[in-house]
Amino acid sequence: MKKVNFRESKPGLNSPYDHKMAAKQANIELIPLGKDILSPACQHGPTLLFERWDKSTSQNRQFFACSAFRDRKQCQFFQWADQKSSNASLNIEGNGFSHKDLRNRYFQFKKLPRSSRSVCCTCGRLLLEGELSDHAKKGHLLKHKVGLKDVKQPSFLFKPLDDNKTFAQYLFSKTTVDFLMETFESLGFTHVLCVGTPRIHEAVQNGKRSGNMSMSSMLLDLDERYAQIYPPALFTKYNMFNHHFFEPNGKVKISKFLNEGKEHTILVTDPPFGGLIEALASSFTKISSMLKELHPDGNPSMEKGFLLPMILFFPYFMEKRILQNLSTLSMIDYKVDYDNHNLFNSQQKKKGSPVRMFTNISQVLFRLPAEEGYWFCQSCQKYSSKENWHCKDCRACTSKDGTTYVHCDACLRCVKPSRSHCFKCGVCQLKDHVCGQQVLLGCHICGELDHKRRDCPARTTNGESLKTIRLGKRKQNQKCGIRAKKQGTMSNV
Repeated sequence: MKKVNFRESKPGLNSPYDHKMAAKQANIELIPLGKDILSPACQHGPTLLFERWDKSTSQNRQFFACSAFRDRKQCQFFQWADQKSSNASLNIEGNGFSHKDLRNRYFQFKKLPRSSRSVCCTCGRLLLEGELSDHAKKGHLLKHKVGLKDVKQPSFLFKPLDDNKTFAQYLFSKTTVDFLMETFESLGFTHVLCVGTPRIHEAVQNGKRSGNMSMSSMLLDLDERYAQIYPPALFTKYNMFNHHFFEPNGKVKISKFLNEGKEHTILVTDPPFGGLIEALASSFTKISSMLKELHPDGNPSMEKGFLLPMILFFPYFMEKRILQNLSTLSMIDYKVDYDNHNLFNSQQKKKGSPVRMFTNISQVLFRLPAEEGYWFCQSCQKYSSKENWHCKDCRACTSKDGTTYVHCDACLRCVKPSRSHCFKCGVCQLKDHVCGQQVLLGCHICGELDHKRRDCPARTTNGESLKTIRLGKRKQNQKCGIRAKKQGTMSNV
């Protein structure tokens, strides 16, 4: 990618954002922007507002940081919210990205004889005459004598950007792509809006070119390498974390695509698993509202909170967070395989890939492949994986992680087979656990156990210390013996 010079706020001392992801920090939260708050911008679009809770002082402070990159090595923008900066500007649409220039490179590349066509797989750059030696000296991975058919499959040609925080280009396997293509057609979708799913876009375009399918697709992606391959009507550079289009006509192109597909449009997105789900939910809602605005008197289903039919890919252990932000979605049992990730591949893992599909489409409409062991549960009216048995007590197919869950009569729910009921702890635990290792949960500010810091009625915006309130409440809770079981969370792979 080209580097663009921007005036940015310099990182302050003791910045809370250094080399860590906000999504994984318990003391940092994403704060919704009020209508009267103007967000400053970095080279990746409008920044997001975060709040840091300092446990040592019991104070909070808000700051703006990059929406896409939470590693300060990749984007240095940082600004405390209570400090004014002359760099706060939203006029960044023309930030050096030129689709026209990148397409011209493709046309020049196309004119070269095959013997002279080389691609730098490391940079994802179609090389023109005189550029090969510079990339070779840097030790980049090069592919020579590239055919034009190879260029039609750029996801196989370019080296995936596998930064788990921002790009995370773990590309779908052929089995997964074929299943999705069949699903789109069986559900009657004619337009596929691919947000961060280049391999799906590629499959639709190649199928359309060969005459095997009649669907249309458009790719929205932060990775501008694909702008070399696809014309403006099929690609626009887009940041899914802040709904920012890098071209002045970006929204116009998406609106046109949505207007063509109308209710036969599906949004398919495979975000970085380390990304902020709250920000993603906001962007997908805004994309959906674009279709609603085009047809204000149209389908009555386009009411407040309307979401386009969508399929979202995330690990099963992120289910709770996803449903908190996108409540109309539900998790499908299909295990999603990737080509370039050993942990997200059923052939490499005994329990199969942990990645699942989340959708707001009725699950009864999805036909999962019987040859892979999926079966239709009449009671649940949906397909389940072969190890996911229906529990009559829970009245559901309860397994999520690729094992067969076991019902615990004491807990009144199904649990993983690796756990057994501990009557001392009063809950199912791992067999080698140590009883009594529990921590108090609840609000960081007031100490109450029935809400989190974000919803605290005693919360302040000026960082006023509430240490006395918090400690007093904690002591009171401890005297009453109120303790909450520490909930283990599986970190992103």
